[in-house]
Amino acid sequence: MTGDAIGPFDQIRQFAPWNGPKPTDAWDVLQADGVIQFYVWRDLVFESWRHFQVPFWNPYELAGTPLLANSQSGALYPLHILMGFLQVPTPMAIALLAWFHLFWAALGTRNLVRALGGSELGGVVAGASFGLSPFMLSWTTLSSVITTVAWIPWALFLLCKCFESNAIRKSIDTLNASRKQLEWDEAKFSAKLNSCPFFPFKQIIGLAITIGMMFLGGHLQFAAYGVASVLLLGIFNTVSEPLPGFTGPGERKSRTKIFASRIAGDWACILGGLLLAGAIAAPQLLPVLKHSESSHRRNVASQEGYDAYIASSLKPFEFANLVSAKVLGDPRSPVDVSEDMAVAEYWPPLAKNGGNFAESAVTIGPLVLALLFLAPWRDRRTWPIAAIGGLALLLAMGTVLNKLLYFGVPGWSSTGSPGRVTVLFVLAACVLAGLGVRETTVKRCGLAAGGAALISILSIFVLPSMAPAWLGGGEELGKAVKAIADSGMVLQLLIALILAAGVCLLGDNLKPKEEQGQIDPKTLIVAIPALFVLVGYANLIPMGKPLAKVDGPTNPYERVAIVNENWGIVATDKNVLMPPNLAALSRIRELAGYDSLLNVDTKNILDEINGQNSAPAANGNIMFVKSKPDWEALVDAGVSEVWSKNPLELGNFPATEKDGVFRYRLKSNGQDVSRVSENAKITSDGSGRISIEAEGPEPLYLAERNLAGWSAKVDGKPASIKDSAPGGEGLAKSMFMLIDLPAGKHQVDLSFVSPGYSLGLMIGIPAWLLTLAGLVYCGRRGKVLVTASESRTISE
Repeated sequence: MTGDAIGPFDQIRQFAPWNGPKPTDAWDVLQADGVIQFYVWRDLVFESWRHFQVPFWNPYELAGTPLLANSQSGALYPLHILMGFLQVPTPMAIALLAWFHLFWAALGTRNLVRALGGSELGGVVAGASFGLSPFMLSWTTLSSVITTVAWIPWALFLLCKCFESNAIRKSIDTLNASRKQLEWDEAKFSAKLNSCPFFPFKQIIGLAITIGMMFLGGHLQFAAYGVASVLLLGIFNTVSEPLPGFTGPGERKSRTKIFASRIAGDWACILGGLLLAGAIAAPQLLPVLKHSESSHRRNVASQEGYDAYIASSLKPFEFANLVSAKVLGDPRSPVDVSEDMAVAEYWPPLAKNGGNFAESAVTIGPLVLALLFLAPWRDRRTWPIAAIGGLALLLAMGTVLNKLLYFGVPGWSSTGSPGRVTVLFVLAACVLAGLGVRETTVKRCGLAAGGAALISILSIFVLPSMAPAWLGGGEELGKAVKAIADSGMVLQLLIALILAAGVCLLGDNLKPKEEQGQIDPKTLIVAIPALFVLVGYANLIPMGKPLAKVDGPTNPYERVAIVNENWGIVATDKNVLMPPNLAALSRIRELAGYDSLLNVDTKNILDEINGQNSAPAANGNIMFVKSKPDWEALVDAGVSEVWSKNPLELGNFPATEKDGVFRYRLKSNGQDVSRVSENAKITSDGSGRISIEAEGPEPLYLAERNLAGWSAKVDGKPASIKDSAPGGEGLAKSMFMLIDLPAGKHQVDLSFVSPGYSLGLMIGIPAWLLTLAGLVYCGRRGKVLVTASESRTISE
């Protein structure tokens, strides 16, 4: 083991107080989130579970903020709980989970291809192409994404198995096959049709578990895409489902009834799976939904917001990456545009506001592109997958369909870039390519290779020219584009296309001899172009040594304010000091922070302290303490030290300098500032549990965010928490905790439980028990709970 962790740690290490060397990789603001958000959240979640505590609360950021209820922490995801219980170190746990979920996504895609009638080799090609696709690899650093996405192909696979197990469909297929030997009897047919088992319980349970894991994985936007794909597969399957092939006078009368019964069975599986999935994930979902009611991102859908949302959709020039991820430049390679500024060789962020490689990773590669021409388009099982991929592509490009979602689906206006739905396009393309690995003619293979080559040429040489060249007269853009020609990417792509053409020219050898349980060794060459291209994608996952811990205040229960002003989008800001959230890695409590779902009043507190918007222009989810705050408000917020990269005008407050960081010690009435009032002392604090020794009759003041979910006990008896503080009316003085105390010394214990969690347990525990009982029963029987009744189908 090298000790490296997944994430661009070298990009973060360059900032104070680590003051590391200039990184060799280009700055990527989205990938940076892998360290300052996801690595931090996983570290806190694993630590809580190591101590067998539910990770309800993050005490280190934003004056205290919910952890379980922020969704992307994945606090209740079963594998996260397992990593905590097993005491696996955070860097190793994240790496193990990343490789597992990439493999799991690949295996689910392979199974989906097999369920749709594809060959074993086709399933392997599809699975490898999706699991190691640039989309999956570029999102690996943001671990909640691949954790969620890995379950989407499994959900589609189990839904296909649900369709396949529909007893009504099986019975009708039997009748269709044997109708020449039958004499039609309307009454007899209706009686036997009504005796068919309706619910495929085993498939419902499997579908519920996969969708439930999407919800628990943490990224609800990608979970919504997964649920949408399940619903779309059901809808498209319903539309493309043929009517029974009965033709006699009596037979025609039953066609509508048969069709309705068959579709009802399918949708019983879909809706039953979704309901059970929601119940399974309720302990996570309900707190998230409750917390989102007071989120700073909660808004009303507007035309202005829609225009900003749609601006980040895929542009035509981004499809130049269709056959290779680096046609538009390597997102990891820097290009100097001035003495003080370097940008990524991947230049779309210079041409499109909010552009980022991961959110436009449409690459499917030359092999998948060629095999798409060989997909069995006449097979109706192919149509729903193709429809899902096509619809996803339209949504990613910002068509009128987006307006229906943005204004019609509650909460959709708060989601991220529409380009993220590209995941369904990539998945559908890989599945269709896997179905294309089949017995075919040399002529068709040659046409497929030629078509792939033509599309590749058009995408490489035509689409990039459609990018706007407005920035600096196109000079910077030109420098970045020139770097592509010097990188050898065109030669690499040509070699990959030649190998893909070779695969197509194998003709009949593309299909393994599965009937004899054999695989023709020649078919193994199908893996060469896939591996050749995929090896070049390996550097899309940044790695680095974890950050060293930073010394905080002597008292670990004190709070600091870290002064920052800006956050870079296409290039770093040299003046950044300890990016938001990273104080948590050293278990230092910080007033500011970074969260995609934070309380709106918390933002208001920071805005009041700063006298301006606390968020930088680059990211509305980041909250900074700016360089000229209201110092008295900082004291009221329990800040004992202020850290700054530059000297501040703080009067007579004492300061020390270490590692290029000025640390100012705040005092109030000559006393060091603390998060609690002078009559109290914190004895323990973490994971939503705080113990304090205090003396009355003075009230106890605690500068911890007083959000719904906190409860207090004084000497073991319940006590009320007031949402106010002495000394003023401002937000910074009114949104912390105040507890009245009688005279004498007391033990005060506070605990936080996310609102909605208890109700979620009441729903989730029975759902899990039902699910586990069903799995055990089905496993013992070796069949669906009602399979026994299939012996009484209406076959003659």
